[in-house]
Amino acid sequence: MRDLVVRELKQAEWDRWDDWLALQPWGSPFSAAWWLDANCRAFGGHPLLLGVLDGEQLVGGVALRITDVGPVHVVRPSMLYNPIVIAVESPQSRQKVLATLLEDMARRKLIVRPLTCTTDMVDLRQAVWHHWNLTASWTVVTALRTWVLEKDVSRMELQQMRKAQRAEVTAHVEPPDADVLYNLMQATILRHGHEGSQTRVQFRTLVEAAGTHGMQIVVRDVDGVPLSAVLVMAQGTRAAYSVWVGTSAIGLAKGATVAGYVFMLKELQARGYEYLDWCGASLPGLSDFKLSFGGTLTTRLTISREPLWVRATVPVHVRLSQLKSVLRRH
Repeated sequence: MRDLVVRELKQAEWDRWDDWLALQPWGSPFSAAWWLDANCRAFGGHPLLLGVLDGEQLVGGVALRITDVGPVHVVRPSMLYNPIVIAVESPQSRQKVLATLLEDMARRKLIVRPLTCTTDMVDLRQAVWHHWNLTASWTVVTALRTWVLEKDVSRMELQQMRKAQRAEVTAHVEPPDADVLYNLMQATILRHGHEGSQTRVQFRTLVEAAGTHGMQIVVRDVDGVPLSAVLVMAQGTRAAYSVWVGTSAIGLAKGATVAGYVFMLKELQARGYEYLDWCGASLPGLSDFKLSFGGTLTTRLTISREPLWVRATVPVHVRLSQLKSVLRRH
């Protein structure tokens, strides 16, 4: 590995980046140029795709959504993951690529809000040594090649699946439909007393961008009414990511969520995927539920680089957002 260079990859090079990303074992759609572009269109800001090159060969990089606040350039986190990607090399080579990228981001004086890495990024010593903040959360990863329904799914969820069979609900892969998914997600969010963070228009922009990278599974009642839906995304053919899911109250009573998840696991297994990342399991109840379908609780790390004055303003911003939410409801 020679002297590494970091440079911005302009739009004409985005296809090259996405093709390279698809070859990486844990290359996720959240690092793709098409996903970055969709996020910028949905939520504002401009794309900054940084590639680390060894000569002319891509060996790493990161896709960032930037908003400019006067002279300040803020990296906005993407949903679920916003990972740094490094090619499969020796541990020493990976450390060198990571250090080079972090140094370049520091030179650009970027304020980096938390970037959640995919689960392969377990060695982030360079981030600590470069005085980045490091936090941990958890997800569940299922090894699909060895997954067996009768062995890996808990008795409680198998009972729910049989309930769904008795109710004659059926699950199918359907073309991504943002409205079906959004309505079911909103029903779930409201049932838990929360508010969605995305508008219908923003959500539609993201789902439509997923295109062939997205697979939507819809569970329907005997009369065809959608009861539950889940969208899975992938960039390559090794790892898939469970991105959005929603279930109506009727669907919940009929076991539609479990029916959808079991169908999803079988379908991904049949398509040859090796892993499913359930994209988050830090809440106790959610963690136990996802683990009940088989899989391993896995650490995912988050890095950030924020001045003290930025971190001090975050609680104020959160409180103001909560107040605005209360005022809108009244």
